[in-house]
Amino acid sequence: MEKKRMVFTGDSITDCDRLWDKGREKLGFGYVRMIREQLSQREDAGTEVINRGHNGYTAFQMRQRWDEDCISLQPDVLTILAGINDLSIYLCGAGGYDGEGFGIHMEWLLRETREKTGARIILMEPFLFPKPAEYLNWMEPLGTFREPLRRLSEQYETEFIPLWDVFQAAQSQYPADALTTDGIHLTALGHEMIADEWLKAWRFGKRG
Repeated sequence: MEKKRMVFTGDSITDCDRLWDKGREKLGFGYVRMIREQLSQREDAGTEVINRGHNGYTAFQMRQRWDEDCISLQPDVLTILAGINDLSIYLCGAGGYDGEGFGIHMEWLLRETREKTGARIILMEPFLFPKPAEYLNWMEPLGTFREPLRRLSEQYETEFIPLWDVFQAAQSQYPADALTTDGIHLTALGHEMIADEWLKAWRFGKRG
């Protein structure tokens, strides 16, 4: 089988302390590593997995590094998970962009990727948990950041993983504490759920 290069980009959920990872691949300790471990046990064992998540990054910041983190790597598969930092900065009054502005930056990333690589693109939806309780006030605004991603996924014909729906459903089975450490970042179980959903999309095609 031809060797593939998979690049994962996004914020701290993707980063997951990758710079502290002493392993050669620097994959971090979250869903990216879990995906790599699953692929290594199957026919995709020769796949190269690269983690280019950055703690705290917004879509605008990702644009500033897109050539280095994506285009120059010429991925066969590109995965993007972003949005929660964009929402946080916007709601906390620290500047930034609303959902429409977020969509403009995400479209730029997708357009550049389509024009300059042959990558299959997997978009993942941002999510949030009601822990602490004040995050309940973030739920509705988050929808304005999620909506552009669904639209862009259709427009650019990407795979789409509806993580909002995944974690909403999971909370009927698990308490929030089992899935998240602080309402945004994930426990090992939460990362495992992302890895499982990604592998389904990778093997069986578009979801959402």
